[in-house]
Amino acid sequence: MDLLVVAAMGLAAGMINAIAGAGALLTFPVLISLGLTPLQANVSNSIAVVPGNISASFGFRQELRTRKPVLRRVVLPAALGSILGGALLFVLPERIFTVIVPGLLGLGALLVLLQPVVNRKLRSTEVHNGPLTLVIFVASVYGGYFGTGVGVIFFALLSLFTPGTTHQHNAVKTVLQALANGVAGLLFCFIAPVNWPVTIVFGLSTAVAGPIGARLSRRIPAAPLRYTIGTLGLAAAVKFALA
Repeated sequence: MDLLVVAAMGLAAGMINAIAGAGALLTFPVLISLGLTPLQANVSNSIAVVPGNISASFGFRQELRTRKPVLRRVVLPAALGSILGGALLFVLPERIFTVIVPGLLGLGALLVLLQPVVNRKLRSTEVHNGPLTLVIFVASVYGGYFGTGVGVIFFALLSLFTPGTTHQHNAVKTVLQALANGVAGLLFCFIAPVNWPVTIVFGLSTAVAGPIGARLSRRIPAAPLRYTIGTLGLAAAVKFALA
């Protein structure tokens, strides 16, 4: 029964990650409720969402074809940040990041919700020439350490520092999620207490759901998609602030 719950959770999370990037808001507490420790839930979640992000990226092929210059700028910083974040998970006390998590999620969510206003204010300052690689690296450190809501942060940063449509940003966000979780996830496979039965079932179900979420995201108009991402991000921030 537990594995059936995990499979259902993976289907939901795979679609949510493709659409809004906050699937771990659902999966992390469910994994805890199934008896995993916070560390096990964190590393199992990081590994299991990767197949869904990869399959969703294939679903976003049309949008990604136009984003190759951006992808060339962000792939390496995302991978390096993920490695550092994964290493920090076994170095820093857990209480340090539990203080930072709500603030990061809340800031990212607010940037998403206020994106049109912020973009209008910053359009004349050429913010799109800003430090994209640096901010993606920093966000990926967070993603490697504790990836819940990292898609919300990526979406906000891409919206601020690169031109493009909401759906194009969402496509690049999905690739960045795969890197931020996946590179650290490879490290976790060898040094972390991964619950493999849960992780395998979870990963297979996210892989099935990823392309479905990518297709659904195209049917959602830009404004509701942005509101969905921002609202889920704020919910995650409040949840972890009160935990």
